[in-house]
Amino acid sequence: MVNLGSEVYMQAEVPDTRRIFVDVGLGFHVEFTWSEALSYISQREEKLEREIEDYTNRIASIKSHIKMVCEGIRELLQLPAEKPVPELNF
Repeated sequence: MVNLGSEVYMQAEVPDTRRIFVDVGLGFHVEFTWSEALSYISQREEKLEREIEDYTNRIASIKSHIKMVCEGIRELLQLPAEKPVPELNF
């Protein structure tokens, strides 16, 4: 089945499967051999894993800054310490 767009599909026959087109983003497709496609996919996965790790570290840093600012505000306003709220991990 081939996606024609707008979730419309049709049956298709591919005469030569030695080369495939891979969506590389922004609507662009690149023709690869199977080994080239697998190599590209591996590199893309590694890049995405690095980005996930970077974003996770950024999130932890931002959460830390937010807690520090909240504690500073609490002290300035002389409010009693809050009970720790259990964190939700997804």
